[in-house]
Amino acid sequence: MKHKAMVDNKNDVRVLHVVDVLSPSSGVANDIINCVKGIGEVTQDVVAYGFCDVGMKSIVEAAGGNVYRLPNVKNSLGQQFHRAFKELLITQPYSIIHGHLVNSAFIYLREAKHQGIPHRVIHAHSAQMSDTTIKRIRNKALSKGIPLWANNYVAVSSLAAHRVFGNNPNVHIVSNGVDTDLFRYNEVVRMDVRSELGLSQNTLCVGHVARFSPIKNHGFLLEIFEILRKRVSCILVLVGDGDLETAIKSRVREKGLQNSIKFLGLRKDAHRLYQAFDVFLLPSISEGFGLVVVEAQCAGVGCIVSESVPNTVVCSDYIKFLPICDAKEWADEALKISKMTRTDGSSGVREAKLDSASMCANITQVYKTMLGSAVWDSSPSFR
Repeated sequence: MKHKAMVDNKNDVRVLHVVDVLSPSSGVANDIINCVKGIGEVTQDVVAYGFCDVGMKSIVEAAGGNVYRLPNVKNSLGQQFHRAFKELLITQPYSIIHGHLVNSAFIYLREAKHQGIPHRVIHAHSAQMSDTTIKRIRNKALSKGIPLWANNYVAVSSLAAHRVFGNNPNVHIVSNGVDTDLFRYNEVVRMDVRSELGLSQNTLCVGHVARFSPIKNHGFLLEIFEILRKRVSCILVLVGDGDLETAIKSRVREKGLQNSIKFLGLRKDAHRLYQAFDVFLLPSISEGFGLVVVEAQCAGVGCIVSESVPNTVVCSDYIKFLPICDAKEWADEALKISKMTRTDGSSGVREAKLDSASMCANITQVYKTMLGSAVWDSSPSFR
């Protein structure tokens, strides 16, 4: 049974986002939720084969969409996921499949093409195919057939586009976007969160928001913090989880830093935590975009980031790019930038077009280009 290419009477264009998890800790999931909230012209559903956050699910449903939890793609070599996904495409009239996963595109985009879905998007959110060499090799092999199944390409940066899609000239570059109302600086929230964390007024709070994986370079981050700790009263706040969390905690104990470092795990209130930071460090080995840097700047936090972070994230005067080779230089610059006068950075984010509204406008234009203005303008739901 083939999928209908377009909905009858062109009165309802449905988009299906495909992602692994729908979690507040996932940058990709947050991008999807921002699209759901910010693009009212289309109906957006979500397929996830991992964790589904109840709050995010409610946002999708409140906007008129559905969230489908399918079998994990790792089960039975992806066969269970494939069968469930195929059944979903047969029963639902999608115009666009928006895939946010490169490594499993050979299952869902291939099936979407087989079902006759006209618009098949692959979205590169990272410049790395994975965090480890073995997984990168595997994912590179799995993604070889993407040009056979996708007919629209989106990437968060030119670097991500080149790394994932090669020299393809037809890639739409769409920067990730931040909800400026949520992340903008708030002095009251800052005082509340610092009190919750037990921080005195004179304690320098160093912030880091990222999953625990090799690519995020936590080892180098600890080197920087050790130097800072010898100079000023400071605390390091680590937000996130991941495979290396246990190993990093062990290293922290070995260094005797357990009383100076707070592991906060996954948090749904990261926007509040930024308010408590005095400086934000991101010494990543590679970054496709680096949305957390934009979030930090929106909250008025000075940032020191690695040169692997695309310079498109710049939306304030309080950001510096450094090579990841000299921890002392990072510590020196962190101390300098932490002394800046704290201000609301939301206007800078909007001027740089790195806000969620700009992202949604760009994604909308991608959809509009695919569907054609005649279809777009003729739908009652687009008025």
